[in-house]
Amino acid sequence: MNEIERYNFDLNGFLLVKGMLSKALTARCLSAVDGLEQRLVTGLAKPPSFLGHYNIEYRSDDELGIFYYENYSGGGRQIVVDDFLNASEAFDDLVAHGPTMKYVREFAAGPYWLTSSEIRFRHKGNKTLTHMGGPIDSRNRFEFLGRSMHDAATGDRSTRSFNLVTLRVIYALHDIPLENGPLCVVPGSHKSNFFSPYGEDPSEEPGMVGIPMEAGDALFFTENLRHGGFPNLMDSARRTLHLTIGPRWATSQSPAHWNDVVHVTPSVRQRYSEEQRALLPAIRATDSQKTEYELIQLKEENRRLAKEIAEIKEKQSSLSKWGIFLPNWFAK
Repeated sequence: MNEIERYNFDLNGFLLVKGMLSKALTARCLSAVDGLEQRLVTGLAKPPSFLGHYNIEYRSDDELGIFYYENYSGGGRQIVVDDFLNASEAFDDLVAHGPTMKYVREFAAGPYWLTSSEIRFRHKGNKTLTHMGGPIDSRNRFEFLGRSMHDAATGDRSTRSFNLVTLRVIYALHDIPLENGPLCVVPGSHKSNFFSPYGEDPSEEPGMVGIPMEAGDALFFTENLRHGGFPNLMDSARRTLHLTIGPRWATSQSPAHWNDVVHVTPSVRQRYSEEQRALLPAIRATDSQKTEYELIQLKEENRRLAKEIAEIKEKQSSLSKWGIFLPNWFAK
């Protein structure tokens, strides 16, 4: 991050970085996203699988390892997909993406992990209601540190400007002009001491500005910033990818995983590199299947028991020479 970017992020609460994703990666992701939507539309006709935070009705696709819901804010349809990284190998390069992580390391103190991953399809008429800004809970707060601190990721002391807990990144998969309903923000509202008196309609709030993007751009912003989405006035849907990255002690604020961790399928975890797996939650058991971690633990326990039984048998054999016999449970 250069001096101008650092100044603008502190001043405005967001930073647009042009051409963050390569053209090839952007095209792969867009193709995967476009191939997914009809499957989601079909699935939305089925009954909800569970209620997420805010009573959001989620459907699940176990084959793809995703959860999704729809809403009609402003009258137009939006489909939101959680844990989209599971859905296709096309998204693999977004995890621990080198250029992105260079900025992440400037905004937040590590070690890091992913706390949400979303695809958003926003169709004509849809808008995202304005939220955040002003006084806010500590997980979403904007903090300018501007001093030396201990870095838990490296064990060293380093001078840190920003110390965010919730950092959001939006990737544009195609050009998003103002008419296509881009993210809109009130610049500087991440430092406001008062809540906005203007309600939730982004089109009616003075000072609200849209942020047009081009394919491959990345938009970083603090969750403390007052933001929403202008109405999509075009016939084509706006398709964007959203990642949330933060310190490993911070939990997810996705409605599907509220105060918990993201869902990563074993097959996806297996194909990731060690650097990528470092951004994921630890493997833990589920009711439906034994995880890789559980199997390792069982194998270790079996080896321990086998060694213990062998030692007891050896002791039994030694004692039997002196006419002393142990119970024969271990001889079987």
